[in-house]
Amino acid sequence: MIFLIGFMGCGKTTIGKKLAEHLGWNWFDTDQLIEEKYELKIKEIFEKYGEERFREMETEALKELKGEQGIVMTGGGMAGRKVNRDLMREKGKVIWLNCSFEELAKRISNDDTRPLVTQKGLAGVKSLYEERLPLYDSAADLAIETAELTIDETIKKVLACLKVDHPGETNR
Repeated sequence: MIFLIGFMGCGKTTIGKKLAEHLGWNWFDTDQLIEEKYELKIKEIFEKYGEERFREMETEALKELKGEQGIVMTGGGMAGRKVNRDLMREKGKVIWLNCSFEELAKRISNDDTRPLVTQKGLAGVKSLYEERLPLYDSAADLAIETAELTIDETIKKVLACLKVDHPGETNR
């Protein structure tokens, strides 16, 4: 499994789906898995149960993932818990899609589906971004700067770093 981590807006979902398509692998979005399991949107989970319960749900989603060939797009806070970092490393490779806060702010500032943006505003989100950077760094097997790359360039970089020769295979 390949886990994509990074702050909200860094491109995990877009890159993850295209990467899975290229490799012929399944893809999993942990936020989507949680929404389906609890029949609530992430925003509703935050409102009803709070962030701490949501973080517990993320850990449960990681534990429930099975298989070897899959791309897993994680929520921006997934790497915040040590148990999650350990689970991801145990199950596969962890790739950090890193992006400058300035670029992320452009991407997320008007997105009302992101509860932390709504709750904290951009100044609070920037503080959270800075707090999470060392967590992403400690979790990642590989970091890729995405701000100046197109989607296709990012995917090529991921594949090169993973030394993928043919769809469906990785050389670890």
